[in-house]
Amino acid sequence: YTPLIASRIRSGLPIIGLAHSAIAQRRMALYRGVVSLPFDTSAMTAEELNDRALALLVEKGIAEPGDHVMLTRGDEMNAHGGTNTLKILGV
Repeated sequence: YTPLIASRIRSGLPIIGLAHSAIAQRRMALYRGVVSLPFDTSAMTAEELNDRALALLVEKGIAEPGDHVMLTRGDEMNAHGGTNTLKILGV
């Protein structure tokens, strides 16, 4: 749901939606300006999620060292509708 809300703002910045579910990825592909990437969060701590998400963005050429990324997530991993955290992370 968070990528949908973010897609309504015309900032010109890329919006990347990470999801473990193929259904969620297909849904996000329909949102304006959102790029959906597969990302499995099972058995992952919050700190691991941050590090692996940044590594994936660098691997895909979306972010590079020196960039800043806004990451939203929930405290409960794999829980629908549980987004309650926004972090600004340096790559």
